Amino acid sequence: MSKFDVEKINQLIKISQLYYESGLNQTEISKQVHVHRTEISRLLKEARSLGIVKVSIDTSFGASENLSNELQEYFSLKKAIVVPTEPHSLYANDLKSIGTYAGNYIQKQVFSNCIIGLSWGRTLATTFDNLSPIKHASGTTIVPMIGGPIGALDVNYQANNLVHTLASKVKNSASYTLDAPVMLSNPSLRDELLASPNSKDVINFWRQMDIAIFGIGSSEITNNLAWRGFYEGTGFRDVFSGPTVGDVLSQPFTVNGQVVKKFNKNLIATELEDLKKVPLRIAIVAGENKAEAILGALRLQLPSVLITTDKTAIAIKKLIH
Repeated sequence: MSKFDVEKINQLIKISQLYYESGLNQTEISKQVHVHRTEISRLLKEARSLGIVKVSIDTSFGASENLSNELQEYFSLKKAIVVPTEPHSLYANDLKSIGTYAGNYIQKQVFSNCIIGLSWGRTLATTFDNLSPIKHASGTTIVPMIGGPIGALDVNYQANNLVHTLASKVKNSASYTLDAPVMLSNPSLRDELLASPNSKDVINFWRQMDIAIFGIGSSEITNNLAWRGFYEGTGFRDVFSGPTVGDVLSQPFTVNGQVVKKFNKNLIATELEDLKKVPLRIAIVAGENKAEAILGALRLQLPSVLITTDKTAIAIKKLIH
């Protein structure tokens, strides 16, 4: 290849990158590469003909849209977002994908002076990591909807930390922490902790929330390190020996959407009946092993918005057909 050819190819690559990757229009590209604007279109066509630019159509988006519509209609959801993933992708990669989609959705839902409640978990942490600064809203109040872990849970996944992370992305926002464990051994200790001024403030916000963002636990993940880190030593794992398939905010339920009320009454978390009164309830959850738990939560009408992956949506669909 001659020197001229190398320079020409490099020029085509540069123009293609500016157009397809950087999103510049032809006038902006013309100023950068010092080529007349009318030539840019021709050079882009040449780049495609030489194979420098390859256009592909991802048909999985259509399938995901169909799944979204089916879930939305079947469960009377305000919205279902089904995230397309690669057929044999790792869970960690799926988590990044769902975090990107969930972050984009939440970005548009936050409004000035709203009150937002958060649960805990890796999925929420990934979502907030993918959330761009929210510049159109200010003055929000962000609170945890559940107490802290008993075990050694990664600090990045804890509700109090997630509250601070989200608050850092909304200007002039206020954040509150809940300095109490999720489960207590006796009612008097629970009452004492909840009597503190800070705890009272948080609990009052639970009844005023505009948006709740939460994950869904499953009987299939009780050996998961994060799950164990949160519940180690609480006896919560024993609850899943019966018909219980999942939990939201440490409150277990069956696949038919029946709450298991026999468990710990000394729980520090937003009650499910109060959660159901929140106008916008966003459940972000991935994993085919959580399909039954998600189905139970949907039948209980806990989420008004479900954000999940195509693999998980297909697993849910198999359970209802």
